[in-house]
Amino acid sequence: MMKKTLSAVVALCILTGCGGSSKAPTSKGSTASTESFTGDYYNMINTGRGTNSENFYLEFSNTKDLVTIGSGLQILSTSHYSTSSYYLAEGRQLNNNDLSQLLKRDGANVKKEDKQYNYTLQVEHGNTLDGVKDPIMVDNLTEQDYYKKSGTKYELSGLSFAIIIDPRTEDNKKLDKKMSDATIKSFSNTAIKKLYEYIQKKKKSLKDIPCLITIYQANDNEKSEINGNYIYQAYCSDGKVGGMSRVVHENVTFTSSRAKALDPTTYADFSTIKDVVKKSSTEAAGLVGEAQYINKTIQSMKITAHFNIKTYTELLYITSVLADHIGNKFTSDFTVKCLVYSQDKLMAVIIKNKGESAHTTIIEQ
Repeated sequence: MMKKTLSAVVALCILTGCGGSSKAPTSKGSTASTESFTGDYYNMINTGRGTNSENFYLEFSNTKDLVTIGSGLQILSTSHYSTSSYYLAEGRQLNNNDLSQLLKRDGANVKKEDKQYNYTLQVEHGNTLDGVKDPIMVDNLTEQDYYKKSGTKYELSGLSFAIIIDPRTEDNKKLDKKMSDATIKSFSNTAIKKLYEYIQKKKKSLKDIPCLITIYQANDNEKSEINGNYIYQAYCSDGKVGGMSRVVHENVTFTSSRAKALDPTTYADFSTIKDVVKKSSTEAAGLVGEAQYINKTIQSMKITAHFNIKTYTELLYITSVLADHIGNKFTSDFTVKCLVYSQDKLMAVIIKNKGESAHTTIIEQ
C-alpha cells in the first residue's frame, strides 16, 4: 500500500553540508505527531526545500508526473525504509554542481583531457542508440532523504533517487519512434551504475549510506496523461551496485480494457458502483477512476464523479449512495479518494483509507 507523507509542521535545523567529510549528515529537532491522521504515514523533518525542486516543478507542474514520480518513489522506498522507523525529508544531498555533473555532457569536439562531465548519465557524444545519434536520454533527477532518530538528532540513513528518462534527439526533439525495451534496459542499468559510482567517489559523506536508485519513464502526453511509470530499480549498499530488477508500475483508467485485463475483480466492482450510482441519479452521471498498480497490485484509486445536482438534499443522497458503495463493494482493500462535482464545482470529498470505512465531507460554500 502506498505510504503517504505527513506535511511537516515543525521546522528543523538545516542539514550540515556534505563537503569532503565522511560523516553522515545529521539534523536536530522534533517532528509532528501523526496520531490525528488516518492511514500509515512517514513522519517528516523539514531540512529545507529540495535542491532540484524549482527546476522539477517548472518542468512537471502541468503534468501528473509531478505527483506520480514522488509518490511512486515513496512506495518503492518502503521496502527498504519502513514508515515506523524512518523519517522522510526533501532531497538535499546532491547539490547543483552534482546535478550538472550528472545531467549535462561535454560537447562533440571536447578532448578527453578537457572533459568536465566524466560522470554524466547521458550518452556521450559520438554514440548511437537505436539509430539515434547522440540522443538525450535523461530528462531529470529527483531525490528523497530518509533519516533515523538517534537521541535528539536525526541521522541520514537512506537515500532514494529517481532517474527520469525521456529519450529525445540531440536538439531535444521527440523521437520519430520509440526506443526498444532492450535499449532502455541496457541504458538504465548503466545509468544506475554511473550514479552510484559518482556517489561513492565524489560524495564521501554519503559513501556508506544505502541508496535505492530507480528509473522512471516520463509520461508521453501525446498518448495519455497517465502513462508515466517506474520501470527499474536497484538497491545499492556497502559500495556495491544491487542487481537491477523490473518494476511493473501502471496507472490505469477505469473502466478501460486494460483495467479489465489487469484486474478483472476491481473492474467488475467499479462497474457495479458506476451502474448503481447512475441509476440513483436523476440526471446524467459520470464516474472515472484512475488506479495505481505496482507489480500488479493496486495501491490506490482516485475517482472523479460528475453529477447535475439541483438541491442540497439531492447532493446528500447521491453522495451517500456513492460513499456506501465505495466502502462496501470493492473486493480488494486499498485507499480510495473520490471528488464529487456538480456543474464542474467541487461539492464533496469521499476518502476511504485501507482497512477503514469511507468518510465524506460536504463542501458548503
